Amino acid sequence: MKIGDMVVRAYAYHAFIPGIIVDEQHAIKEATYSGESYSEINFTIAWSDNSTSHEMDIELDYLEEALGVAQKFEVTYPKGR
Repeated sequence: MKIGDMVVRAYAYHAFIPGIIVDEQHAIKEATYSGESYSEINFTIAWSDNSTSHEMDIELDYLEEALGVAQKFEVTYPKGR
């Protein structure tokens, strides 16, 4: 994922709100239990409902892929979404 990609939250199937990645942050973290380091990628998302949030890469799905899954399984969302 990169700045400019259209995304949805991977964990919020009840509210299908598209957004666009507007910023990206990379950090090297150290696990407290093992002392090993790992890379963490976070994004700032501007959502279509005029809100913004910070999300980890694993919390997001590409909009196009999510729409494909919704069509395949005939998922419907509440009006206004």
